[in-house]
Amino acid sequence: MEELERLSENDEFRVLYDAEKMRRKEINSARLDGYDDGYDDGKAEGLEAGAKAEKISIAKNFLKNGVSPDIVSESTGLNEDEINNLLDELNS
Repeated sequence: MEELERLSENDEFRVLYDAEKMRRKEINSARLDGYDDGYDDGKAEGLEAGAKAEKISIAKNFLKNGVSPDIVSESTGLNEDEINNLLDELNS
């Protein structure tokens, strides 16, 4: 308690504390008003990119093990061009 009292008497600390308090209020207010869609959009994009990377990794493993490109495409959902690019990458 004494430490809090001491800090409350420090003008520099009070200014920084008040600024942080306002920043947090603004962030919370924006979230309540529905302005945090950017976060949700970014999260969705990240999940999609991760899923795509996983498909590519699986496809590469299939191709390395001799699975036909048609089966790899059917199994992973990657299109013919994507499979051919992976084949070129593996062969170079």
